[in-house]
Formats: sequence, C-alpha cells, structure tokens
Amino acid sequence: MTVLALSPGTTATATATTAATNAAAATANASRPGADTLSRLINLAGRQRMLSQRLALFAVLSALAHPEALAQAGEVHRQLAQAQKHLQDGGDGWPGLFSPALWQLFDGPGQARARAQAYIELTGRLLAALQQGQGLSLAQQSELVAASQVALAVFQQITQAFEEEARILAREQQRQRDRLNEEIRSVAREARVVAFNAQVSAHRAGPGGAEFAVVAARMATITEEMDHLAQTAQSAQSVRPR
Repeated sequence: MTVLALSPGTTATATATTAATNAAAATANASRPGADTLSRLINLAGRQRMLSQRLALFAVLSALAHPEALAQAGEVHRQLAQAQKHLQDGGDGWPGLFSPALWQLFDGPGQARARAQAYIELTGRLLAALQQGQGLSLAQQSELVAASQVALAVFQQITQAFEEEARILAREQQRQRDRLNEEIRSVAREARVVAFNAQVSAHRAGPGGAEFAVVAARMATITEEMDHLAQTAQSAQSVRPR
C-alpha cells in the first residue's frame, strides 16, 4: 500500500506558491468550462466528501486491527489526494481553478487548498504510523474524527462553489439564447416589412409584377416561419428546469 505522507511545511509552501502564480493562472484559465466538464467537477468534488469520511472510518478500523482496513484506507487516501489535485491544479482533462470565486475559495480567505491538504497530510501521517504497527491512541482517533468533520465542511464548500459556477454558466447560456431569439425576431420583423412593401409594389406593377408577387408572398411566409420558430424556442426555454 502506498500512503501519501507529506512534510508539515508542504501545505504552507504549496499555498504560497499557488497564491504567487494566480495572476498567470488567471490569464491561462480565463474561460469557464462547458456544462459537461462542470458536471464532472461537481461529481468529483461531491465524491471528496464521501472519501474523506471513508478514510476516517477505515483508519479507525485499522487501529482496531480490522482485517484489510489498512489497505482500504491507503487506497482511499490515494484517491482523495489525486482527486484534490485534479480539482485545484487541473491536468489530465481537468481545468483547475478558472474563476476569481474559486481562487478566493482555494487560495484566498477560504483557504480550502490548505485545509484540504492539512487533512490529507494528517491522515497520511496516521496511516504511516499504522503501517509501522504503532497503533493510534484515543487522542489521535479523536483528532482524526474531528479533522474529518472539518474536511467534510471544506469539501462541501468546494462542491457548492462548482455548483455555483454551473449556475452562472446556465444563466450566461440563457442570456445568449435570449439575445439570439431577439435577433431572429428583429430580422423577422424587418423582413415582414420588406415583404409587405414588395407585395404592394407587385400589385402596383399589375400583370408585369405577377412573378415578383409570388416571390414576395413566399418571403412573407418565411418571415412568419422565422417568427414562429423564435416563439417556440422561447416557450421551450421558459419551461426548462433551472
């Protein structure tokens, strides 16, 4: 079993380094990812909540000499650390931190990066002690349980932050659709005026304007279809769940 055991100074160093490079990250990751990626991020962040609690459970079971609990704790620890890296640093298809709100949560006042890393380091040290057959004292077990509750709150904040990013994206997409529908309706209104004027001109032209009248009539039909499509799209959006 491989356990990620980091030195006590790693959290502070990583946080300082990340805070110093936020300006560069802002330029590199300025665009918000699409809905599919945000859905994956929400699922991954939500999974961290479950993993943090499973890790504490398996660690306590390991201290009680429960068969296979130590190996399971080590695997959960690995998954937790890897997923956290994907969330905050990106890579392997993950975008990392892409908005000011996320940077504030992870590296600003929220300190989610440091708090999550502290839990990963603490559990890493405890699992390393268990691997060496040292066991866990009641005080250490109490510390672990308390830390798992703090970690749960942190991962809940992270999940909610990505959910909010998804809501922001949905609102932006809705505004874009609204603008597009309005542009379609505007073009339809202008085309309707042109079609009407064309029909008037064809009527005034008499028999010589017969062919032109057919074209004008068809143009009027097309504008009505455009207006109907815009109204249908708007109606469909208005009943879509938010």
